[in-house]
Amino acid sequence: MIAAALLLASLAAAAPEPAPPAATRLEAALSSSAAARRLLAAAGNVPRREARASALPFAVDERGGDAPEIVLDLTRLGRLPPGEAEAEYARALAGAAIAAPTPLVEVEQARWQWTAEILLQLAAGDAALSRALRDAGNRPAPGAPALNRAAAFLAQFELGPEHAYWLVESGADLPRDAARLTDVEDLFALRAAEIRAQKAPPDGPYGTLAGRRYPLTLARAAFRLRAPGALAGLREALDAYDTVGLAPLHDALVRWRRALPAR
Repeated sequence: MIAAALLLASLAAAAPEPAPPAATRLEAALSSSAAARRLLAAAGNVPRREARASALPFAVDERGGDAPEIVLDLTRLGRLPPGEAEAEYARALAGAAIAAPTPLVEVEQARWQWTAEILLQLAAGDAALSRALRDAGNRPAPGAPALNRAAAFLAQFELGPEHAYWLVESGADLPRDAARLTDVEDLFALRAAEIRAQKAPPDGPYGTLAGRRYPLTLARAAFRLRAPGALAGLREALDAYDTVGLAPLHDALVRWRRALPAR
């Protein structure tokens, strides 16, 4: 009996807390999207928390680190234009599902790609959201709403995936300390032993490995991904977004374009 009680207590402690009302409403709104359902499952154990005046970039945002969570700022949430809360929640879910321990270009690209795909799937049954996507600018200013950034990603994607990925990589909203995952993987191929032997993250203008200087952002990203399996796990979480992941976005975009009414 004692063992059974301890097991039940441990299971209860491991279970995520119920999502707050604002998160529940948004998740219900997103649930008609297959891409959103996949992210909801992947980020199921990430806590959702309501706050006021959170000072995060978005009213709905993902806070990473050792205690990741999705924060919903009730002060700003009710003032968002149509479709913006769904776009922000989709982006936050994507970040929570990937759970990268360091800023990476590919993570930001995947976040916006999945956000755009979710919005297209939702727009199939939401005329107001469809119009908002259609009317959003193709080159949003830094700090623009999430829906506008997703729409700009889609506009560039129609020119070719590389244009959409460069929009993210070259944008002012990319974290300043973001490295490229492919560069981290290449660095591990050359310096894995030295990276894993480090006791503290590199400091200073460069990261030095085996007497050679590397960009500090790259060296720090490698240090944060030094645990065995970390690189492979991150690639798995990115779900081949830039190869097999292109087809569902392309198909959703074609269906949405065909269904758009004339202006």
